[in-house]
Amino acid sequence: MLLAIPLLAISEASARGPSDRKLRKRATSPEAESRRAVAQERIDDLTARLSAVEGLEHVLTTFTDSCVRPYRGSAFGAQPTYVLRCEMRSVSYFGIQSDITDVLARIREADIASWGPQDGQGQDHPDSSRTITYAIDYHRNRGRYPDGGTMPAPVLETTSLEIDWDRLDFPLVNRIEEANLPAPEAAGGGIYRRCSTVPQAPMSVAEARARYGAVLRFVASSTDTSRRTYYHAVPRRG
Repeated sequence: MLLAIPLLAISEASARGPSDRKLRKRATSPEAESRRAVAQERIDDLTARLSAVEGLEHVLTTFTDSCVRPYRGSAFGAQPTYVLRCEMRSVSYFGIQSDITDVLARIREADIASWGPQDGQGQDHPDSSRTITYAIDYHRNRGRYPDGGTMPAPVLETTSLEIDWDRLDFPLVNRIEEANLPAPEAAGGGIYRRCSTVPQAPMSVAEARARYGAVLRFVASSTDTSRRTYYHAVPRRG
């Protein structure tokens, strides 16, 4: 029994992996910084393209970039594939200044992503709620089918991007929640973390809704949710 205690400690230490200091060194290595720059450039470019869409007024953007140990659960659980994984996420809020159907059409023209399934000619599949064409029809029909039935809510998302917006007077009400502002004092905590809010003292989502009438949210992530790939990761050896 006495021998089991140190063996358990050794097992837990082994499962935990490299020390925080070693992982922090890997998270700030030239390789990690290079991949970090590429991931942020992509997110910044996509956000800038959406910001340039006529009819949208930028309200605020929150940004977080962190490297953490994957959660393992118990000491006897299956070991994660990585000992370190790095992800970044940007959430931008915009006031909608003009008719949402016009804004959605311009978002499609901005070619930020392929939203939903398309046919062989690159046209949106008309029956899919995951396309911009459907979202426009949804608004034009006020969320109702000709027989009065409720249309499914539109969903614009890819494996790393998401667009959502207020639909306050529709059969299926949708209200964009308040922004979760990252705490500056938390930056640098743990293995690696940095965060920002632009502007530093933004209006709230509720204030933006009162000013513009409706709010649109754009989420851009460096992580592909379908494959769980990260912009930088350190694999577990052995």
